[in-house]
Amino acid sequence: MRKFDIKTWMLKAGRIWTFGGLALMLSVPAFAGDSSCCTGSACTDCNDCQKIFSDAAEELKNLDVPCYSGACCSTVDSCGVGCCGSSCDGCTGLMSAFDDDCGGNWMEDNGLSLTGWVEAGITFNPAQSNTNAPVGFNNRANDLMLNQLYFILSKDAAANADEFGWGGQVDFIFGHDSDDTSTFGGKDGSFDNDWTDNSDGDIDNMGIAMPQLYASFYAPIGNGVTVDVGHFYTIIGYEVVTAPDNFFYSHAYTMLYGEPFTHTGVKMNTDLTSNINVTAGIVTGWDDWENEYTSNSFLGGITWTSDSEATSLAFAIVSGDEVNFSGNDESHRNMYSIVLTQAVSDKLTYVFQHDRGQQNGLVAGEQSTEWYGINQYLFYDLDDNNRVGLNYEWFRDDDGSQIGNGAANYYVLRAGLNHKLRECLTVRPEVRWDWADNGARPYDDGADGSQFTFGTDVIWTY
Repeated sequence: MRKFDIKTWMLKAGRIWTFGGLALMLSVPAFAGDSSCCTGSACTDCNDCQKIFSDAAEELKNLDVPCYSGACCSTVDSCGVGCCGSSCDGCTGLMSAFDDDCGGNWMEDNGLSLTGWVEAGITFNPAQSNTNAPVGFNNRANDLMLNQLYFILSKDAAANADEFGWGGQVDFIFGHDSDDTSTFGGKDGSFDNDWTDNSDGDIDNMGIAMPQLYASFYAPIGNGVTVDVGHFYTIIGYEVVTAPDNFFYSHAYTMLYGEPFTHTGVKMNTDLTSNINVTAGIVTGWDDWENEYTSNSFLGGITWTSDSEATSLAFAIVSGDEVNFSGNDESHRNMYSIVLTQAVSDKLTYVFQHDRGQQNGLVAGEQSTEWYGINQYLFYDLDDNNRVGLNYEWFRDDDGSQIGNGAANYYVLRAGLNHKLRECLTVRPEVRWDWADNGARPYDDGADGSQFTFGTDVIWTY
């Protein structure tokens, strides 16, 4: 809600008075003139009188209207829709704190953006009183979680596509997801892995982490080239860490155990054509801050999008040395991901994902270990505020190197709803069935080969 400023209101009221008085003075001849006006030879344009009023009305229409609660949602003013563009459903972002009196925004004027969200949820597990493992992120059973209190401060390096630019981004997270988003893949105590006991693996831990911290540089070369230097999220896979960018509250095994979350290094991104986008970079490895070994890893990807944007196909790969089973030696790891997204209709979308990873010496006694899987999603938009989704996943941990229960297949069936209570407030209930074969019993503290959970979270974006 805007603050009512009496000084501003009086100045604008004065302008209205001035223009109104001018219109009245100019219109006097039309009423005070002789009766021959518009009929005699002295009157050449019978539209003059109407033009005077229309010009005055146009001036009045273009005046700034002061922002106060009485006008909210009922008038369109010069700043936006009601109350200078603020939302009438209670969705006011962090950027609004930097608004001035309808003249602009200090952050926006300097090319900066401050956004974020808070995510909290609970997962009911009738077979457990503590953990949903090996399910991650929403791993606490029957207990409320503050998953993510998230802030993003950014500056778009490519704000002007015709000029060289610089920018960057800093992401800050507080909550139960901090240990999953820190640099847990690197050396002990590196960067945020040692902040607030993130490295302890305690499911009750609520800590802080900084999953992204990078500078960006843009050059108007070709279709534009952007280079990011620092710590950033991976381009691998379909599901991501940031809660509002996923449909489901819980995560797939493919994302949890088969893919990196973050990298540190440098990457370049550009559009080769209107349909093809490429990314290439050199990074220190998986989920780390500094390189543990002498060699770096390659990170790259290419995405094709159809002219209609109904179809997209993305391929991404990361290849380099990572720690092996001994914990103090290295071996080469290759991992790729393919994601196909197809809009079947205006309301129905299908997603197909395939991942495969391989590393030598990751398990003692095994020359080569591998993991792979297929994920399929189906989403249907019921209306502007409701979307339903289904997911079926098959994840093969061929040598037990990723989840740790020996060679096994893991299966997941999820069904969920995304319901927008407001533009900034979404609730995501879901039901999930997990099971494993080949004698693996990863659920209920190793006592069961399957588990059923019901979870829901709420995301408020700001």
